[in-house]
Amino acid sequence: MKRIRFFLVIIVLFLFQFIQAGGVGISPVHYEDFFEPGLTKEYAFHSFSADADRGVELYVKGDLSEFATLSTDYLEDGGEFIVTISLPNHIEKPGTHKILVGARESTVIDGPTVGGIASIQGRIDILVPYPGRYAEAKFKTTDVNKGEDSSYQLEINSLGTQSIKVNTKIEVYDTSYSEVVVREIIPEIEMAPEETKKIQGLLKTSSLPPGDYRVYTTIDWGETIILNETLRVGEFLIEVVDYDYMFEQGKINPFNLKIKNKWNTKIEEVYAEISITDEENFITSFKTVRTDTKPWETKNITGYFDATNLDAKRYIALIVLSYGKGKTAKRIAIYVDEPPVKTYRVYIIAATIVAVLLLIAFIYLIWKVIRLSKRGKQNAKKK
Repeated sequence: MKRIRFFLVIIVLFLFQFIQAGGVGISPVHYEDFFEPGLTKEYAFHSFSADADRGVELYVKGDLSEFATLSTDYLEDGGEFIVTISLPNHIEKPGTHKILVGARESTVIDGPTVGGIASIQGRIDILVPYPGRYAEAKFKTTDVNKGEDSSYQLEINSLGTQSIKVNTKIEVYDTSYSEVVVREIIPEIEMAPEETKKIQGLLKTSSLPPGDYRVYTTIDWGETIILNETLRVGEFLIEVVDYDYMFEQGKINPFNLKIKNKWNTKIEEVYAEISITDEENFITSFKTVRTDTKPWETKNITGYFDATNLDAKRYIALIVLSYGKGKTAKRIAIYVDEPPVKTYRVYIIAATIVAVLLLIAFIYLIWKVIRLSKRGKQNAKKK
């Protein structure tokens, strides 16, 4: 009993910690600069705590944290603070170096409490150039609905000490990933050292049927970078992904459906009506709750199937999803099974069997003792 009480206390304290955790914020979340020997620069941040009883503790860490100083390491009610960096004349290792700027709830508060310490980090990236020519790139496309062109964003960073010429092509492969269905060629660009180019455009995807496509972006700057993204072309469709099909006789069962929004836009007021038939004879029908679905979202909806007076057997269920002017239908087989044997009945049967076996063994032992006793007496008379 004492152990049970101990574990209950631990659980309560654990849950209470999450309730009291509160939150902190920091903005902006990211700065980026190229390395300059001896660079001194200030970066302004803002931080706050959602818990009015806590201040905000500030800190810096990361591989260049020794070159960063804070204007303050504590904010009583949140507010602005400055991070000043004073870089050395040389950094040996090329690439991106991160200074993490952190804010966390103060551990000093008014009055005792049990709670977690919320924290968050912003970032200052210092890009140290690579010797010679070097480039990195980022690429992103936007999902669309059928009949729309997809926009893309391409960012190329010249991170070397020499200029580069960049040639780029974007290719969209069909849903089997075997054939190019859209190709975009970006004219050659020249980039100076420590230069960043951001390119935006449209891919001609309006004629593509719904489905998932693979987009490959090839960036040639003397070496080759290949980036890939999945592009989804949506259709106005809510799809039944999964469903319950085993139910218990003699009770009302939850009937769970997993559905997916295949449209790149929110679809509201989605619900299902399920009709149950037995050899074409109507048995019953019921509806699920109504719900809204975000673009491409998969979620569960639930109705309740009354199998109180149904026989244990196979039935047919027709699922009709309704959403705005759209409908999706799916016919499935479901099964109503007899209730499982109650656990206490199993225990009683098992106990009875064990008792019978023990009784048999006991009778056998008594018989064995009597028999040996008779043999002993017979042997004694013979002597």
